[in-house]
Amino acid sequence: MTLDKFDYVLAVAEERNLRKAAARLYISQPGLTAYLNKLEGNLGVKLFNRNTKPIQITEAGALYITRMKEIQKSETMLRMTLQDMGTTRRTLRIGMGMTRGMQWLPILVPTFQKLHPDISIHVQDGGLKDMDGGIIDGSLDVAFGALTSTYQDITYEDIRREFVYCVVPRASACGQKFAVHEATIYHPASITGQQLEGETFLLPSPTNGFYEFTNKMLTQQEIYPSNTVMLGNLDTAYHMAAKGGGVLLINAFDYHRIYPHLDSRLAFCIFSNPPVCRLSKVAYKESCANIDLVHDLIQIVRQELLPVIDAGAPAF
Repeated sequence: MTLDKFDYVLAVAEERNLRKAAARLYISQPGLTAYLNKLEGNLGVKLFNRNTKPIQITEAGALYITRMKEIQKSETMLRMTLQDMGTTRRTLRIGMGMTRGMQWLPILVPTFQKLHPDISIHVQDGGLKDMDGGIIDGSLDVAFGALTSTYQDITYEDIRREFVYCVVPRASACGQKFAVHEATIYHPASITGQQLEGETFLLPSPTNGFYEFTNKMLTQQEIYPSNTVMLGNLDTAYHMAAKGGGVLLINAFDYHRIYPHLDSRLAFCIFSNPPVCRLSKVAYKESCANIDLVHDLIQIVRQELLPVIDAGAPAF
């Protein structure tokens, strides 16, 4: 049970389709099938039921993926520990989802490095569904995201409220009902789940921190998409929505700030006024050896980062 091609298994588990998984991995479908056949043969169990559409993960497959993720995490921790043993420099380990990392890190890291030029930084910015667990086991010093606040040994601080929009392509049947001056980022239109019936939805993959929040919103609004496209990167999803690829639930102002040229192609809607918000938090342990660096990083977020990314944000 090696980790070298564990991403093959994860791709199939997330895409639930061999063709899509192979395309994502940049390999041939027969090559992927051959690998799965060999792996399942060596294990003596079926990880997937490939006779169904979409492909279903078996009980053995779910257990395999869970345990292999644990092994992968342990291997990463061991590698980082060994690297630290080979240097006298202190290292700050930051956990942050991929999409948030793309928006925050270009501002956050250079500012921190000016304050602490002698500190190494390790950022884990992908596949971090359980960042709280990383704080507990010591693989992370600090984590940012929509965290669960369930661990008693962790200190959680609220960082930011992120308002969630329903972003609808103006080229879609639903989007065409809005006039050009309606449904803008600053004046979103009210919408109901019933109005979105028949629309394709762009959904975050299970490895994305927005996955559970999106599913919760769909349930609350009684939306049952008949067609979905699952993506790990929400920047890609935002561009797809602008191209007419589907409806997206997202904290849209962050994307408007980076991609304002896409505004005219999108109708910005909300289910309630004020809109649903997602609370971002920072998590850390006071007993962390790098607690002084953690506090400095949080101060930079509050004083340097948030004023930049929240400048001009709509007031609900």
